[in-house]
Amino acid sequence: MTQSELQKSWLSYANFSDYYERKARFVPALLTWLFLLPLSAAFSAPLGGWLNVVIAGVGVGAVVAVGLSHLASAAGNRLQFKIWPRWPHDSPTNRWLCPNDQTRSAQQKAQWHAEILRLTGLDISEAVVVGDEIELERVINDAVSKLRYLLRDSSHADRLRLHNADYGFARNFTGLRSVWVAFALVSCVGSWCAVLFTSGELLWAVISSLLLVGAVVLALVLPGYVAVRANSYAESFFGAMSLHSAEQERGSQPAPPSKLSSPPDRAHT
Repeated sequence: MTQSELQKSWLSYANFSDYYERKARFVPALLTWLFLLPLSAAFSAPLGGWLNVVIAGVGVGAVVAVGLSHLASAAGNRLQFKIWPRWPHDSPTNRWLCPNDQTRSAQQKAQWHAEILRLTGLDISEAVVVGDEIELERVINDAVSKLRYLLRDSSHADRLRLHNADYGFARNFTGLRSVWVAFALVSCVGSWCAVLFTSGELLWAVISSLLLVGAVVLALVLPGYVAVRANSYAESFFGAMSLHSAEQERGSQPAPPSKLSSPPDRAHT
């Protein structure tokens, strides 16, 4: 087996051949390690070469890459439950379908409920009339799950995958914020120690200081950005659902009479 075949096989095994896995899980973990680069450069340590090995997925680097990916996912899920403690019921995608949520108008919700009934056979409006809150949440969650399955092979799947990966990246990278802030702090202290006690270059100490400031600012700002990306995915999800519902409805209607049946002198009037 050639090196390229081994690489492809490893990527498939680790799921890094999937766009979501690469962007939402592996990239956040890799960016976390980059906060140590100034420290590595200040002491002339081979961290850059080690990162290349991890990115290439060779030997021990492959194991580390998989571990980093799962670490990012676990940290992202932990953050997700902090923002939405009753996930998935209080996530934007589910919450916007609830009658007591004020994010969307009652008319918009009625339209979505009708489209969901058409596509999945699940009647959210009926669950609202019954008045059982727990059953209503179950119906909504079942409907969203069915819709995700239906839309994943639709003509709108690429847009949903893109927005889902955007949300996953924001969530997982933010979930690791305690790690990369700590790395930035260690890098800053170590780089200045290299300047004061060894022949380390001042440039890396300055860069590490800027990275530390940027890390602190990002740690404060990014949780709100995660909510924004979640809302963007929800908007994309319901937009794709409405378009798919319209396509399904048009496909079930009888075709209009052919223009070829019109008299020749009126075919284009």
